[in-house]
Amino acid sequence: MGLVLPVRTFVVICWLVLGAPRLSAAQDLTSQIATELKTATFHATELAQRATTFAGVQLHTHHALNCLEGPNGADFFAEAANPCSGQGSGIIPDLQTAIARHVPGAEKALQQATIAQTLAKEALASKDMNEARSLVLVSARHLQAASLVLGK
Repeated sequence: MGLVLPVRTFVVICWLVLGAPRLSAAQDLTSQIATELKTATFHATELAQRATTFAGVQLHTHHALNCLEGPNGADFFAEAANPCSGQGSGIIPDLQTAIARHVPGAEKALQQATIAQTLAKEALASKDMNEARSLVLVSARHLQAASLVLGK
C-alpha cells in the first residue's frame, strides 16, 4: 500500500524542500525600478527642495537625472555621483527592459520618466534657483506618477 499524504501536508513539505516561491523576473524588475524611483524622487523633492544654495539644487537634480538615465545615459554626470548605483541600470533603461518583457504599466511609466528627465535637464539649464527648484519639483511629481503606474 502506498503512502498517501493529505494535500496540506504535501504543500508544507514542498515549501520546506523547495523554499518560498520566488518572485518572477517581472516582479524583480518592477521592484528594482520602484527602488530607483524612490531614490530619484527623494533627491528631487527632499534634497533639492531643501538645498540652501543653487549648487545644492543642481547637485541633487544631477542625482535624480543620473538615476533616470543610468551610467550609460547621454546626460549622466559622474562627478555628481549616482545615488542609484547598485539599484539597477537606470530608471529609463530598466523601464525599456520592462516594456520588452511586457510588464504592465511600463510604457506609461516610461512616458512619465521621460517627462521627468526633460524637466530635470531644464532645471539644470536654468540660471535661477527658484525656477530650477520648481522644475525639479514637477519632475519629481512625474517620478511619483511613474511609480503609481507600476503599482509601487
